[in-house]
Amino acid sequence: MPTIEEIQQTVLALPVEQRAKLAESLLSSLPLADEEWSEAQELAEVERRDREIESGAVQPLGETEFWRRVQARRKR
Repeated sequence: MPTIEEIQQTVLALPVEQRAKLAESLLSSLPLADEEWSEAQELAEVERRDREIESGAVQPLGETEFWRRVQARRKR
């Protein structure tokens, strides 16, 4: 059986359209999250995070820094 790395290498060599179709198929095969949030729960979470930023408890990241961190984690 091929390793995930071998499969990934093969898939990344496919044309963009085929990779997108495969990605969609893989994502649709995953089980749904156990907990689906209601609109009220989503709004409460947004408000909680906003309060954290306003109070200085957390510092928001700029887009550039966010993507830099994403790329760094992908390389691990």
